[in-house]
Amino acid sequence: MKSPLNVKFLLLLVIAGLSGTLGAEEAGGDTSAGPRLGTYVIQSYGAVGRPPLVLGSLVLEAGGVYKVLLPGGKPGGEGKYAYDAATKTVTWQGGPYEADKFGGEFTVEREGKTHKIRLKRTTIATNSTDAEK
Repeated sequence: MKSPLNVKFLLLLVIAGLSGTLGAEEAGGDTSAGPRLGTYVIQSYGAVGRPPLVLGSLVLEAGGVYKVLLPGGKPGGEGKYAYDAATKTVTWQGGPYEADKFGGEFTVEREGKTHKIRLKRTTIATNSTDAEK
């Protein structure tokens, strides 16, 4: 027979694991609809303790069209995109992001307020409802 201490410890581990999983889901949001339309600020994160570099913006439009704006609003190209809800990934179909082999891992944070698309390991496009205020 197992000691009561071992059973209690095992039960605490199970509860902690479940609450961690639930907490992660609640902290994020629903990714099934994909990234919202609008402007995403593109930032590249480099050295620790240094602010990220702003590389321009990405605009997602209706009909699966994306436009790239360089710093200062200069057009940087456009193409088509699609969203795969099963893999939570944006795929770039034509345009500069397909040519540069950018990724498209999509996440939702802060209970849906922030949508992020990871373009490269340290480069992320972010759309936040807080920025609209």
